[in-house]
Amino acid sequence: MKLAATLVLTPLLLATSLSATAGEVEFVGTDNSVATQLCVAVGANHRLTLLKELTEHRISRTIVADKLTCNDMTVPQFAKKFGLHKSAGLLKIDFTTDTSIRDIAMTESKQTIVVSGSR
Repeated sequence: MKLAATLVLTPLLLATSLSATAGEVEFVGTDNSVATQLCVAVGANHRLTLLKELTEHRISRTIVADKLTCNDMTVPQFAKKFGLHKSAGLLKIDFTTDTSIRDIAMTESKQTIVVSGSR
C-alpha cells in the first residue's frame, strides 16, 4: 500500500516542482564586458555563480552593490525588481524596508531579459 501511494505521489510532486520553475526569467548579456557578465551572474540568482564571477574578475561585493549598474538600474534596484533574493543576500542588500505583493500564479512562460552592464 505504501509503495502504491509513493508511486502515485511522485509524479504529482515532480509536476509541482516543474511548474514552479516554468515562470523564471532568463537574463542574456548584450556583450561580453565584465559589467555585463556580473549583471548576468546577479540575474542568475545563484550564489556560486555570482561568487565565481566575483573571484574571476577580482571584484568585491561592495563594489558590485554600490557601483555597478544593470540595465540603467543600480544592483539593489535590479535585484529588487526581479526578486533576486539569493544574489541580494550575498551582496548584503536589504529588502526588508519595502513591502510589495507579487502574484506568482500569473506568470505564464519563461521571460528573456536582455542585460547590459555599466559603461
